Amino acid sequence: MVLPRLVAYSSSDDSSSESEKSQGGKSSGRNSNNRSSNRSSGQDYCSDSSSKCEQDAGHVRGGWSGHVYLRIGPSTQLHRLALACMDAICPRLDSSSSSAKPADTLDLERVRRIEEPHISLTRPFYLPEHQIAGFVRELESCLRGLAPLAVGFERISTYENEKQDRGFVAVDVGYGEESVQRVLDRVDRLMAKFGQRKFFRAPRFHVSLLSVDLALADGAMGKIGAALGAAIDEEIAHLAAMRIDEVECVFGNKKFGISLGA
Repeated sequence: MVLPRLVAYSSSDDSSSESEKSQGGKSSGRNSNNRSSNRSSGQDYCSDSSSKCEQDAGHVRGGWSGHVYLRIGPSTQLHRLALACMDAICPRLDSSSSSAKPADTLDLERVRRIEEPHISLTRPFYLPEHQIAGFVRELESCLRGLAPLAVGFERISTYENEKQDRGFVAVDVGYGEESVQRVLDRVDRLMAKFGQRKFFRAPRFHVSLLSVDLALADGAMGKIGAALGAAIDEEIAHLAAMRIDEVECVFGNKKFGISLGA
């Protein structure tokens, strides 16, 4: 049996899980790096306070926050779309201009680009450390026989996490949604086996591009949704379908990669 690949854990502030979003009673607005070479295979788990899993779900004694998702490889087109969205919601003023900043724009400091885009398959969850190796082995087993998949994108949406302290600008999956659902069905069964919550009942699969700090920013996501206009729609219309060939699973400071079709 081919064992899951252990890869390095990114320390990027918002590149980890943003899956703790409300998707049922979700707040959804407008619809329209390199990895570190530091391997941690022989070390104890430790928390990464910058991890979005840790930010949304926290840490409990004796257990580690986990997250399973479909990994999106480096993409120039998603990078360009993220920058276009950022320009739309945080317009840059000409330094020679004396005009004041519009009142309905958002401070750039509140918006961060997500460095490692992905499609979430779980909400953040917890396992005792002694169960993690078994979970990863069973995840690898339950995904066996699934081929790599392709996804296409159809519109921009906005989301908020369940705490409503962080928002996201995301591009929703259109083409390939059924293939993502097949992967999710298997992950859901594994989550139930380990006594964990399944994913949202009627998920809208998406790739988050930007993370927005909503602290002291009432109504920010509504303003953001209104700012994403026709120029963004045109960018999405030119996005090519993307191949996905890996599921990743993160616990604390460790990340495991499982190849589809292996």
